[in-house]
Amino acid sequence: MQMCPDCDRVYDESEYTSCPYCSGELDEDMSGTKIKDCPECGCIMYWDGCWECSNCDCTIDTDEDDYDSILE
Repeated sequence: MQMCPDCDRVYDESEYTSCPYCSGELDEDMSGTKIKDCPECGCIMYWDGCWECSNCDCTIDTDEDDYDSILE
């Protein structure tokens, strides 16, 4: 097993020549993840100690229970 220095995910280097997550070959299962709509740009915000937008630099300092929906 090897940890990718770019995304910090672990993958089996005997099966992949480079990180399958960074290359898009494998996707992390995001079902059940709480998300929030970004008030600045309308993209998705993910919880990481605070709400952080996946598109812009917007953060919201509320708790994890302040979400808009859950990914299925």
